[in-house]
Amino acid sequence: MNINSIEIVGIILDVLNYAFVFLFLFSLLKVNYFNPIVSVLMKIYSPIEKISIIRNRTINIFFISVLIEFITLMIYFGSQYETLSLAAVSIVKTLLLILRIIFFAVIGGVILSWVSPEKSNAFLELVVEVSDKLMSPLRNIIPSAGGLDFSPLFILIFINLTENFLRNILSSIV
Repeated sequence: MNINSIEIVGIILDVLNYAFVFLFLFSLLKVNYFNPIVSVLMKIYSPIEKISIIRNRTINIFFISVLIEFITLMIYFGSQYETLSLAAVSIVKTLLLILRIIFFAVIGGVILSWVSPEKSNAFLELVVEVSDKLMSPLRNIIPSAGGLDFSPLFILIFINLTENFLRNILSSIV
């Protein structure tokens, strides 16, 4: 099995895109920047922030993530589709990736609330913090019933509906 250079570049860009999407969520939710995972991602981003035109960190990180996705799509499909279509697809795919990460963060937060490990690490703390910050506005609106928290259920339904909507947009673009 031979991996060519285009596939290697695509893999590197995908990993970089994931890093920026995670950083976007961390910036949006204002998570603990002293967490080692967040601080490593901020060290990757800080040189880019110095040369950036956009001054809002969260919007800038989202734009960089969309740009990385766009470059990846141009490498793979640049000759087959119009540039504007690939730009729209890159925005939708980035939004779908954000929703997928939120989905797994909520599921992970729910599972960790059941298990409550004794020795937590930076990753588990980050999962709990992200899921709590996502669910706290809903917890203020929807009270728990009999000790059961229904906010994850509503968030997962919302994610599912939004993903279906974005997939319909994606299918109409391509």
